[in-house]
Amino acid sequence: MGSSMMLNGSDPTAITAEASSRLNHYFQVDKERQTFIHNILERVEADAKKINELELDLEDQKSSRANYQAKAINLENEVRRLAQQLDKDSFVVVLIDGDGAKFADEYLRDPMSGAERAAIKLKQAVRESLRDTGADLEDIPILVRVYANLNDLSKSLRLSRVIDYDDDMRLFAERFTNSRAEFDFVNVGKGKENADSKIRRMLNHYYRNIQCKKIFLAGCCHDNGYLHDLRDYTGSVDNRLVLLETTHAEPGFRALGFPILRFDEVFRSEPLGNETKHILPNMPPRPRSPVQPSPGPGPIARPTQPTPKQTMVVSPTQEQRQSPIPTSTPVSVSTSSPVLPSSTPEQQPNLPPRTSSVISSGNGGTSISYATAGGVNDLQNVTVKAPKPKKQPRVIFYNMDNYRIDSPTQHPPRTPAQSSYQAKFQAIKPSVFCNDHYLKGRCKWGIGCDKTHDAELTGPELAIHRYKARTSLCPAGPYCVDYDCYLSHHCPRAPCTRGEMCPFYDTEKWGDLHLTKDQLQPATRWTEGIDLPEHI
Repeated sequence: MGSSMMLNGSDPTAITAEASSRLNHYFQVDKERQTFIHNILERVEADAKKINELELDLEDQKSSRANYQAKAINLENEVRRLAQQLDKDSFVVVLIDGDGAKFADEYLRDPMSGAERAAIKLKQAVRESLRDTGADLEDIPILVRVYANLNDLSKSLRLSRVIDYDDDMRLFAERFTNSRAEFDFVNVGKGKENADSKIRRMLNHYYRNIQCKKIFLAGCCHDNGYLHDLRDYTGSVDNRLVLLETTHAEPGFRALGFPILRFDEVFRSEPLGNETKHILPNMPPRPRSPVQPSPGPGPIARPTQPTPKQTMVVSPTQEQRQSPIPTSTPVSVSTSSPVLPSSTPEQQPNLPPRTSSVISSGNGGTSISYATAGGVNDLQNVTVKAPKPKKQPRVIFYNMDNYRIDSPTQHPPRTPAQSSYQAKFQAIKPSVFCNDHYLKGRCKWGIGCDKTHDAELTGPELAIHRYKARTSLCPAGPYCVDYDCYLSHHCPRAPCTRGEMCPFYDTEKWGDLHLTKDQLQPATRWTEGIDLPEHI
């Protein structure tokens, strides 16, 4: 470099300046190189640190993954074990409302062996149904639960001449229960809702049990009271619930979308001779009268009227025909009063002809005085009772939704009867007045009733008690068919101010029973003694 600077000139100042410039340039280059190397080293150090951290994280992830894999394998094994356990302990249940679904006559008439044959046939029918669905349930256990009021069922079967004695049905139930360990025929006792309540509870229990693969429900398709409960199970794609139709199913059940099967070789397909079954669509069942139908097969016999007292027709004599007494209508004479001797003019020719007069009696009847022309010694008065006015048949109204509509009711006025009724009510505590005795005139429990029957209630007090009863919800709800029912089937208050405290608010079975003005409009009317409804 010195030689180069020497060649360029001999000025020392210029040489020094150039050398200084170059030296500074080299210093700058060295500085930049050092900075670059320093930055490289820092980045290498940072990357090395990060790599170390990533290696630690990787080891941790490997360890965690190994743990998760081990746990996943254990869980898969547990799920597989539980699935096997569920399949091993799974079952199918058949719930039967025995009051509605009755076993075929051939089984009931031979209770000793018929119960066994009915159990075998029912099990075979369920197996064939499962096989038809393609489900792998060939060896699955089948549970059968029959719920019925044996007393009333036995009586109904006997009146229809299916069985000869009430004990035949009880023997059938006992033999049916003992035919299989998983079969039960349960006597729910007296009460219209007992079997229905059992069926509803057990249906909900088995439907929530994942081990229950299928539920066959028999004897419910004839009773619209089950419609509201079954709607809660609609929308499921597994078709776990299957309806068994015995008698003709109501249209509302077909609209639910559940599979409907028939086991005609197991159950009776026609109603009993002493039962009624309407087949009009969307009609409530025919309301029942307190008068029981006469026994015998075939259609229901209408209740017979009480036999009137024996009567005799008094024919007017020749003299009476000429008298001003009207004789166009025969006179009915009660045999409880003295009657004329049954003699003829030929047998007693010496008796003078009788004369008669008609006198109105104080009780609205007629007293006819017969006397001979010879004097008053032969006078005989025969009291003729006026015929009782014919009792008007009772009616029940239903709206478009087939809900029963009650007649309006008002709170009894404030009278002394309020205080006297309350005093009598307090006096019998802890007992209560028997509703059937005071409001129907008869108690179905008889001497076995634990409620009060012997307290005297006046007419105004009875009105107060009847109003108190009307504030209670009928167990049959809006589908009640009892002409004698003294309870309410929707809220009797208009408007109701009790809110959620009202017993008719958001009921478990029928929802809110506060009917609107339109819902209170009657659409059909059932009249006592008439088998078909009248559309209004």
